[in-house]
Amino acid sequence: MRPAIENLEESRIREVANAGIGRSDVLAFWFGESDEVTPEFIRRAAIESLEKAETFYSHNLGLPELRQAVSAYSSKLHGSIGSDRIAITSGSVNALMLAVQALVDAGDEVVAVTPVWPNLVAQPVIMGAKLKSVPLEPRGGAWTLDLDKLLASITSAMKLLIINAPNNPTGWTLTRDEQLAILAHCRTTGTWILADEVYERLYYEPTTNSCAPSFLDVASSDDRLVVARSFSRSFLMTGWRLGWLVMPPH
Repeated sequence: MRPAIENLEESRIREVANAGIGRSDVLAFWFGESDEVTPEFIRRAAIESLEKAETFYSHNLGLPELRQAVSAYSSKLHGSIGSDRIAITSGSVNALMLAVQALVDAGDEVVAVTPVWPNLVAQPVIMGAKLKSVPLEPRGGAWTLDLDKLLASITSAMKLLIINAPNNPTGWTLTRDEQLAILAHCRTTGTWILADEVYERLYYEPTTNSCAPSFLDVASSDDRLVVARSFSRSFLMTGWRLGWLVMPPH
């Protein structure tokens, strides 16, 4: 079932892409590919690893050294995050799918803030969930979230909230107050939050830690929160297919 869905998505993307072939006024934004290669020191480390014959299976949650490095990196941005909360994945799409597989069963209710990259709404449907969308609304030349509408949609029957901020494709970003309100409400309903925050470093408002507001800044380690991250954008590593999840230790 998954290959059929992926092929359908790819077909639609190619159709849109082909429409722009030969036109100088069409910019290729659909994949978010960087125009620069992965930095040399990263490529060199990979070459040295291959030369050391480091080609065998590793721990299911990822190399301990890498998990510790991601823990240290994340802690600099969002406070202490132990390596026991980190799982390395084969890209952020795989991270999101693993999270949905872990949290969602057939018949569960899931709500997603849209528009969003199509994988995020396809994944709960693949698991047999009942999906509801709460769309962003254009107001005063900017995309905004009707917070009251979103919170009203999240009841005790809602298993999972999927939210991507900074958002692909709109660029909309949650505010700290919105995150606090959403987290407090989900605590009362017992709803899990799956936060796709892969674009957190592509954020240019003045901040103390040079990234977008994150649920990790306001949540405790045992909250029902799973955050997906990726090396692709911030580290120019799209072709490496590396991502990670931040989860409660349990």
